[in-house]
Amino acid sequence: MAEVVNYYEVLGVSRGASQAEIRNAYRSLAKERHPDHPTGSTEAFALLQEAHAVLADPDRRRQHNEALDLAHAADQLSGLEGIDWDSLEDEFSAKRRERASSGPGLGERLRDRFRRKEGGSRERSSRRGRDDGGHRRGRYVEREARWYEPHYFDPEPITWRSGAICFVAAFLALLVVGQVGRWATGIDTPPSFAAWATTLAPFMFVFYTLVGLLASYFAFRAAGYAALALVFVATLVVGNRGGPPTMLQLCTLGIIILLVVIYMGNRREEAARTR
Repeated sequence: MAEVVNYYEVLGVSRGASQAEIRNAYRSLAKERHPDHPTGSTEAFALLQEAHAVLADPDRRRQHNEALDLAHAADQLSGLEGIDWDSLEDEFSAKRRERASSGPGLGERLRDRFRRKEGGSRERSSRRGRDDGGHRRGRYVEREARWYEPHYFDPEPITWRSGAICFVAAFLALLVVGQVGRWATGIDTPPSFAAWATTLAPFMFVFYTLVGLLASYFAFRAAGYAALALVFVATLVVGNRGGPPTMLQLCTLGIIILLVVIYMGNRREEAARTR
């Protein structure tokens, strides 16, 4: 490395040597290079002292390391001066002409194919958006979710307010249906104004399932899966605290039905995108 003395080589240590290693190397070499020693000299001893003074000081050692790095980079750049750039340019030009004469390469053919496929997909999605009630916003087609397409819903993130509303509404609906179920199955004696409840006994399994389905539907539409989980918690509370037989299982079935509908809708949408 031109014009930069490597003090690590002077002391015979590595660049990562510790201060103790540097000190020990200096002491062992100082005896050999001292001017009074037969193999020593004033210049060699002065250089040894300079190397020890630089490497023993952390700041001067860091500056020396930076100087070594710069000298190494300069050496690397100087090695590029012997390259014949004109011949390299002529070689690259010849290869480009050869590729052009042999037609598009594999990469270009794949890019063209993907571009055609992407263009067709955009056209199909745009057409589906117009046919299915969507509308365009800039480059994209926004899909308007119908009531029977819960997988298209875009609920807001759940908050304390929306979560409390979903839980209380589901809890009250389950309480009402559960009480009607107790009257219908004879667990409780229905009052005079609810004498009709006994006629609903054969159909209560339908009401339980519908309550679970509707409660989870509106909760999911309002606040997503987190609200759906709160509806399930309300179902557990009411079903395990005096609810009629099979109420817990059937209300849970309604929640599962909604989840299946959402899952199947997402699968259909993914399949439509890949066509």
